[in-house]
Amino acid sequence: MSAARQPIGVIGTGYVGLVTAAGFAELGSDVWCVDIDAEKIERLLAGEVPIYEPGLEELLARNSERLHFSTDLAPALEHARLLFVAVGTPPTYSGDADLSAVHAVVDAIPASDAHALVMKSTVPCGTGASLARAFREQGKDGLGYVSCPEFLKEGSAVNDFLHPDRVVVGDDHDWAGDAVVELYAPLNAPLVRTDVASAEMVKLASNAFLATKISFINEIANVCEETGADVVEVARGMGLDDRIGPKFLQAGIGFGGSCFAREETALVRLHGRTTLLSFEQLWDRLGPTGAHVDSAEALRAYGVGSSTEVLEPDGLEVLSWVRDEEEPRFLPVMALTKRPYGGELIEVRTKMGRRVRTTPDHPWLVGAGRGAETTVKLAFELTTQDWVPLAAARADLGHSSGALLPLDSALEPAGLAFGDVIVRMPRERIDELVSRPIAARRSVFTHARGAAARAGDVKRSGALRLDEALRADLPWHEGTLGTATNGAYLPTAIAIDATFWRVVGLYLAEGNASFEANGTTKIYWSFHRTAEQHLVEEVLAFWSSYGVRARARRSATAHQVIVQSRLLGGFWRGMLGLGRNSYEQRLPDLIWDSPREDKWALLSGLWEGDGSWSLVNGGPSVVLDLGTVSDELADGALRLLGDLGITASRHIGRTKKSTKDTHWIRISGADQIERAIALVPERDRPGVLAALAAQRKRIAPTGYRRFGAGPSWVRISELRRERYDGNVYSLEVPYSHTVVTSGGVTTSNCFPKDVDALKQLAGNSGYHFQLLTAVIEVNELQKRRVIGKLHKHLGGLVGKRVALLGLAFKPNTDDMREASSLVLSARLNADGAAVSAYDPVAEEQARKLVSGITFADSPLSAVRDADAVVLVTEWQELIELDWAEVAEAMSGDLVIDGRNALDPEAVRAAGLSYEGIGRR
Repeated sequence: MSAARQPIGVIGTGYVGLVTAAGFAELGSDVWCVDIDAEKIERLLAGEVPIYEPGLEELLARNSERLHFSTDLAPALEHARLLFVAVGTPPTYSGDADLSAVHAVVDAIPASDAHALVMKSTVPCGTGASLARAFREQGKDGLGYVSCPEFLKEGSAVNDFLHPDRVVVGDDHDWAGDAVVELYAPLNAPLVRTDVASAEMVKLASNAFLATKISFINEIANVCEETGADVVEVARGMGLDDRIGPKFLQAGIGFGGSCFAREETALVRLHGRTTLLSFEQLWDRLGPTGAHVDSAEALRAYGVGSSTEVLEPDGLEVLSWVRDEEEPRFLPVMALTKRPYGGELIEVRTKMGRRVRTTPDHPWLVGAGRGAETTVKLAFELTTQDWVPLAAARADLGHSSGALLPLDSALEPAGLAFGDVIVRMPRERIDELVSRPIAARRSVFTHARGAAARAGDVKRSGALRLDEALRADLPWHEGTLGTATNGAYLPTAIAIDATFWRVVGLYLAEGNASFEANGTTKIYWSFHRTAEQHLVEEVLAFWSSYGVRARARRSATAHQVIVQSRLLGGFWRGMLGLGRNSYEQRLPDLIWDSPREDKWALLSGLWEGDGSWSLVNGGPSVVLDLGTVSDELADGALRLLGDLGITASRHIGRTKKSTKDTHWIRISGADQIERAIALVPERDRPGVLAALAAQRKRIAPTGYRRFGAGPSWVRISELRRERYDGNVYSLEVPYSHTVVTSGGVTTSNCFPKDVDALKQLAGNSGYHFQLLTAVIEVNELQKRRVIGKLHKHLGGLVGKRVALLGLAFKPNTDDMREASSLVLSARLNADGAAVSAYDPVAEEQARKLVSGITFADSPLSAVRDADAVVLVTEWQELIELDWAEVAEAMSGDLVIDGRNALDPEAVRAAGLSYEGIGRR
């Protein structure tokens, strides 16, 4: 080629970037390729091709002298004016494109009048305008921008680049657009030169229309099955119309949900209030008044079945973890679902005692235990070699310690009206009130006995009703509140500080409350009869500091502190959410957003009441243990410790004569004990610290690992399957696609990734794209129909063996993104089937995404002893199989042609039962 060809840069050496680089090198340009993945660059420098694409390896080898690979952007900036951006923009579960990699490129490019970005990555319409604003904000107005979408089909990408059916260039008709047009000129392809937004839309609209054709013919196939028509013949007749054409009219599986058990928990923030709730409790709280989505719309928008209820909550956030970030944070929830479920659940147990139950097809974040990199596996694919992340310490811990909490907010939960509450005011306030003119007193005192008589009562007692204080416009917060003249009186506000939380922690460990029918409430702290006098005095001193009458009582078995107050009962139960007894105890909502010292104070009270410390085998190692029979308190304590950077273990067991499991929470490891020294009684701390100092070698606790900042990782120790009948729940966090669930375990979201970018773009713009919504619905349902065909012929799939022929997204590629095999294998496993599979190219990639299936080294090995065979990917070698040999190898006789690519007569002639998609 001509030496005059201009050099280019390509940022991103994935599928699009590598084919683009090889193609322009073939046309004679020097190409400077950049990627942040050092391992990939090393492989490319060594002549290895990291992806499978026919003809690409030869093209790269032939043009190796013109191809340069580096992790450094500087050489590309030095040698090339045009920088083709080909980084990943994967769809999020909400449907929005993740443009973080694109913005990283923009941030890395220096200000320049001599460079332009040429966008090859698939981006939403409007990205060009957004990046232009970013250029201006960063002082990079001189940078050029061109939208040049790619139309490469996997399996024929090299040919598509060298022989394109069109080249689309969107620009501002400046030098950059001219230069891109010149680059593509030797290909003699039809040119569409337009504005940036239109070029972006061409890509999205093209993909959407192709998807529409696929889903349309799949719907026709379903109708054909009902009417006895043959969809292949129907498509052939349609395709002869040149206005329609034959392409993408092949019916099949489709172009490329899961849940939590009701008792699993999430830390949620609803309209600013943080609380720990089970999924069932969350639904019950939001369901009565929430925005329920119509079932038809729910199917279109979320791909859920007719039995699934969907809520789109307002103001709901959930604790979530954005991968690669150090700390979890609260993020908005797009949808919450509930559906009835009868079948197996998988309980995932970890080395640190965490347990989470999900449906078998629920996606989990996992690592290999060697670093913080994550992949996603479905629950049935998990093994004891997988590690799962635990939420790390949170930094967003809200207000400072000591904030005042007004007790008038406890009136409603206590069932009290303003007129039920007595306010004792300073004498000068009372004197001023009763000295007001009679007309003014009448507007305050509306008692039946009259204003004068009532004013006399107030003057004698120094107290009045709260509604009277409000009508008198008195500063009633200066007084104290009660509900009986001889009962306990409370300040109008309590400081939520470390002292307060310490007393609450002691209640969680040693407390109970009684609520009588007449509204009388008694709150008890019950300590050892003789050995815990210091704790009795601590609780008495706290209430005394607020002028609250508390009394101590010694019985034959305990030394108790008792406070009697209906108002305090409303505060204790209604505002703090504390339990009545040890079985009901839970952490108060307010603690979640409290500062670190307050959290340590609560835990120290809890530990001193129900916890202990001990030497391991006589020392010097130390452990801290806590026991509780409350499931909610155990879950909360594990999470609260996690907020403080402590990874505790949990063991569940049942003591003799107990009717309820006990949760034993343990903190171990010298570094963790030192950080948690606040949990050791002050009198014992010197001894504990001395023991730790005597350790020659500090051994980290077993069962979890840390890789720098960020979450802890715990290894899966056991996977248990159990029968479950009841509702299951899911939610969707659009940005992170994760939720921190029971015990701090972080899992992936539940929703299938089935919302197309164009549908999302339309929705974001306020337009409901009904046609494309239906297209997505049909595509999702098509996979379910294949499972339905298996059930029709085989009945239940438990114990049945099903062979999948082909795994890749399409033939002639190893790409597994959006592959139908992922959904099919997951659902087959969930139904109890044994799955074998064969793919001539994609096995390596499939092994990274799928487990729980047997990979075969040939088609015949895959189908051996199978009850049914499903053609998933129409590789030529699979189409040309000897079906007599297949029949001999199988134990059953069912062949489902998921791509309508086989000859039905040839399959039937071998004695097999053929099922196509809409074929006779």
